Amino acid sequence: MTTSDLKRLHQIQNAYDKRIELAAQSGINWTPSDCNSTLLQRINARSISALRLLLFFKQIPEFNQLNVEDKVILTKFNLMPVVIINGTLYYRPDIDQVIETDGDVPWNTHTMEEIYGREICCQIKKNFEYFVQLAQYDQKIILLAMIVLIFTRAPLTDVDSAEPLLKDPLAIYRAQSFFTEFLWKYMETVHGLQKTATIFQEFISNFIIWKTLDSQIRRSIQRVLSPTDVNDMIPLMKSLLHLV
Repeated sequence: MTTSDLKRLHQIQNAYDKRIELAAQSGINWTPSDCNSTLLQRINARSISALRLLLFFKQIPEFNQLNVEDKVILTKFNLMPVVIINGTLYYRPDIDQVIETDGDVPWNTHTMEEIYGREICCQIKKNFEYFVQLAQYDQKIILLAMIVLIFTRAPLTDVDSAEPLLKDPLAIYRAQSFFTEFLWKYMETVHGLQKTATIFQEFISNFIIWKTLDSQIRRSIQRVLSPTDVNDMIPLMKSLLHLV
């Protein structure tokens, strides 16, 4: 990687580290005891991680400068699965929980089983473990991959929701191509060509699986929500669950 590449990598890491502070400054905060008793409260609590990650992406010029409608579309179709991948950076195997800060509502296997059912939960856990192992191997791969994935144009495996036409697909293609090449250069520099090729192949395969699971998760949640729950849901979560 060049000096310019290393500087950009440092800027990306700083932007990621700032997302929690920016969220706090925006007044985004939860008290776990107040929002972890009902299904709706648990779902709404997921908006915290989503909003923090969105604040990270807004610090990336290639994303922030996109057409507003295109940013909304990319967020709706890509943010939720990326949020879960982001959770691998904060997974604590000793207590089987994903929790970014001490003030967050924890997310664990018991909660997932209650919402999604045992079968889907087992599939999620198996796929999640792959990304956890990758995060333990090199967290920067996860960090850069999340930027690549937010620019994914189509919902790959989602047959239930057709992605609307984008206003400037070329800008999105250029951005994703740039960060894909950036990720490859980083991995090749740090881990070598052969390891990079293996990780890329495995990552793509597991992300396609995860996108399929993401569709099943949305359908599971939609089945158990009452009309009142949907009405009282935080707008961001309503969008990410394709309820609007």
